Amino acid sequence: MTVRDHEKDVISGWVPKDWDAVELTRCRARGTPINSPPTLRGEIHPLFHNWIFSSSSRPSSSSSSSTVSSTTASSVDPSLIKALTPPLLLATRILTTVGLPWLSEFHIDDIFDEAYPGRLPDTTTPEEQTPSVIPRHHISPTLADPRTKKKWHASTARDLEVRLARQICWQLDPDMFREKGWVGYTCRHRGEQMVALDATLDRPSMIHAGDEAARERGEKGRLMTVLVMEEYTTRMCELARQGRGGGEEYLLTAFMMAVTVLHELGHAIYWRDLRAVNRRMTEPYFGGDLEMELGDSFVASLFGGWTPVPVAADDEFCASGTFEQGIAWRQHLTWDHHRTRPRYRAHYSIPVA
Repeated sequence: MTVRDHEKDVISGWVPKDWDAVELTRCRARGTPINSPPTLRGEIHPLFHNWIFSSSSRPSSSSSSSTVSSTTASSVDPSLIKALTPPLLLATRILTTVGLPWLSEFHIDDIFDEAYPGRLPDTTTPEEQTPSVIPRHHISPTLADPRTKKKWHASTARDLEVRLARQICWQLDPDMFREKGWVGYTCRHRGEQMVALDATLDRPSMIHAGDEAARERGEKGRLMTVLVMEEYTTRMCELARQGRGGGEEYLLTAFMMAVTVLHELGHAIYWRDLRAVNRRMTEPYFGGDLEMELGDSFVASLFGGWTPVPVAADDEFCASGTFEQGIAWRQHLTWDHHRTRPRYRAHYSIPVA
């Protein structure tokens, strides 16, 4: 493995160390001759079925897909569906295999109940009181026996398939990465058409209007749109046309799109409740996390406390939007492993094969 200190994670006055290009190749983080098309098979999780596509994604001739459904178009470009399928199958496999323990912490108890242990007294009105931390039931020796954990996970799995799947729709956004530098974003409202990346995005009036409409329908959950950068699928389609559909960059791009989808799910699991929106518009900490970032927290729980990030520096990645330089593990900071915030954070490159 090769390692680099991340620019944003070093204290003032420290100079970050650049990646060694020779070492990255030597440890097979990039420059590999791999040609292994994705082989995952099965059904995509219902959470990832509901996609909104732009008109540019629809071909002139009609074609439909049995794997990904669309709320706005009955036909979508087959190459786009083909690009979407590997990351969504991978996200499904990761979610169902190792994702339920973290997600179930939001399902075991009503996290907005007055008696919830993660909730602190607030100075605002009772309906605006939200938890400041999500305690981890799974680490409690008295609460989390194997039989109880199994019940928690089964109940959470049913909730994800039935209720949360109806609350979330997904949208490939062509402008978000170029204009904002975001690879994903969980929008706390939903429109009849694609959510616009303008001043109306997550405007409180838009959120409250959607919430009021939901309450009038007798619903307790918020309808949300999750934006994912279109560059993922655009690049995968381009690589497939070049005959590189099983190559290194294709596999890294599919993997990072799956990570982005799961990251946004970590946000959506909290914002799904109509009571989550308050004047602060902030999320709670999860367990012993040092940072208030539920998306990173969920992803780190899937990979043993690490989150995947591009090897490219922030400005380089924003300029290219590709993963041709490789990806690396970045340690998620928690009180479980740190007593003080570290002076720097080391990144460890991820071998492709």
